[in-house]
Amino acid sequence: MTIIKKLPFLVVSRSPYMRGILKFVLETLLHTEVTELESEETALSFLKNLESVPSMIIYDYTPNAYLVEDFIGYLKDHSKLVKIVILVDKVREEGKELLKDHHQMLLMDESKLPGSLIEEGRHLFSSSPYLNEEPYCRIDINFLSILDGINKNLFIRLGQDKYIKLFNEDDTTNMLDIQKYKSKGINYLYLNRETADWVINQIQNQIDIFLKASNFRFVLRGASDSPEKRFEQKILRMDDEVHVDKDFKESIDKAVEKIRSIVEKEAKVDHFLKMLKEKQDSYALFTQKMNLTSLIACVLAKQLDWISKTTMDKLVYAAVLSDITLAVRPELLKIQNIQEFEKVKHSLTEEDQKIFLAHPKDAANLIKRYFSNAPPDTDALAYQHHELPDGSGFPQGLRADKISPLSALFIVASDFSFYFLKDDEPTLDDFILKCHSRYDFMNFRKVIKALERIKRK
Repeated sequence: MTIIKKLPFLVVSRSPYMRGILKFVLETLLHTEVTELESEETALSFLKNLESVPSMIIYDYTPNAYLVEDFIGYLKDHSKLVKIVILVDKVREEGKELLKDHHQMLLMDESKLPGSLIEEGRHLFSSSPYLNEEPYCRIDINFLSILDGINKNLFIRLGQDKYIKLFNEDDTTNMLDIQKYKSKGINYLYLNRETADWVINQIQNQIDIFLKASNFRFVLRGASDSPEKRFEQKILRMDDEVHVDKDFKESIDKAVEKIRSIVEKEAKVDHFLKMLKEKQDSYALFTQKMNLTSLIACVLAKQLDWISKTTMDKLVYAAVLSDITLAVRPELLKIQNIQEFEKVKHSLTEEDQKIFLAHPKDAANLIKRYFSNAPPDTDALAYQHHELPDGSGFPQGLRADKISPLSALFIVASDFSFYFLKDDEPTLDDFILKCHSRYDFMNFRKVIKALERIKRK
């Protein structure tokens, strides 16, 4: 095998996450050594003491850095033959103005990472022997700590062409497992090329979310994970907020369209209930509750002549998304109200308690942030779906006079889904009887009358 002298690359960014991404992408693409520096000051000192210029400099531009003009000026005067990539974003217009006349510098939109960087690297080194096509790609242990879950085949290098598998794809590993190798002076582990390319693709898909927070953890999971686990990974938590990736958003929009088309066909409630009861299991609970709440809510709305497309869309989007962060936590999804929560609280972890109590607000925020197809005020339905007219609900403890008519309908529909999926022998008669005492308040009374009309059909 030909030994290629590796090229020195320089990455300057205040974000350890960005440095980790850039280092991994460059080392996967090229036979290169990447030096990571966290400020313009350290970069200036490094460049002034370097005997030769780097092959490429990538600078994550920071508008308020006090040495930014000195750093840019030094690059302009001393690095005229070096390709310099300046990462900017749509907000940083002043950065584009500052850099626009520096011809050896390429402005790159950081939301296009890592795809644009890969393209630039391949173009710059297209005729050189430095392109990396080795079957194994190294990954810095520090970058591994940013990846949420290491359930991929990981290897350790013992010789020029000898790699020993350290972790199998199905192994449960954690940070301590990885850090013990770092404590022994091992700074890199290895992925096969197919997995390395997959990781880069994952980064590409999630970069918009990553850029919104400093403590984002990329998801890196094994292909053998269950569908439920992979589904859970589409919902990302950072800075006490939840986010979804682009593919997941699109899949939810498609699910809404499918459910809406079923509802529009005037499905018979009795037939649908019988079918649901025959196919119950723990991980089906979320899907069943989502479908049943959509159907009952839309049937009730039609009984009340609330038949506009906007109203139907609100109800279906709210049914699909109101419990979305509990989708693969059946033990939390089964908790109907704050009273039940208090009974089982001791058996839940602190994280699960927090997730359950926050899920109405999380769902509302997701709807506002990501689902532009959902009609205005859909988020209010999700936010209020655990409220009760006597004020004993959560998260706001609203009383009946503060709950909108459509929210009242959605609360009853959600309640019916809980009842039907949890009770051993559910009947409409029994549920209506419970409703007369539970919902004898303002906006709720006409919803119960609509439910009675459904029963008579």
